[in-house]
Amino acid sequence: MLSEAALASFVATLFSMMNPIGGLAIVASLTADRTPSEIRRIAWTCALAIAITLTVVAWAGSTVLAVFGVSVDALRAGGGLIVLLIGLNMLMNKDDHRHSEKEHEDAQQRESIAVVPLAIPMVAGPGTMISVLVAGQQHPDLLGRGEITGVILAMSALTGLLFSAAPQISQHIGASGMGVVTRVMGMLLVAIAFGMLTGGLNGLMPGLAG
Repeated sequence: MLSEAALASFVATLFSMMNPIGGLAIVASLTADRTPSEIRRIAWTCALAIAITLTVVAWAGSTVLAVFGVSVDALRAGGGLIVLLIGLNMLMNKDDHRHSEKEHEDAQQRESIAVVPLAIPMVAGPGTMISVLVAGQQHPDLLGRGEITGVILAMSALTGLLFSAAPQISQHIGASGMGVVTRVMGMLLVAIAFGMLTGGLNGLMPGLAG
């Protein structure tokens, strides 16, 4: 079972990694020629794909790590580096960690964009998956995994809700407003990343803790 502090930290980490507000402009641009009903269908299909992907990672990720012999401390250290890079990108308001320019161009030609690239890799990308993996490794009990799944479902639903109204929200907030949100999320992620990195390194090399 997660403590209140651990639960709050996981919620903050997952929301920052998914950053649905920062993704609104991308969703709006990719769905500019779609009808409102098509946008809603894409948004909720995307939310479902995110929920399924991250839930599978939460419950089956430990088995995969055990097969490859990856410890939780190694995962925290490596994940901390990835989250740090993503956080720094967000601080500079860059979308490089979400998708490349070629992926964006390819998405504009796709009939269905809900799963790829919106759900994966834009929202449920490597950094998000690693955050879920780390939480699952730290709380392997049934109740802990259940709480993690509950947070995943809630964040997925919030993402679907925001993405379904992406054109209206992005127009109201504007590029500068979303840029501010992205930078704040990036600052939070940098702080979280250092905690993951130092915790993992202390576990791998106890001498560092003094």
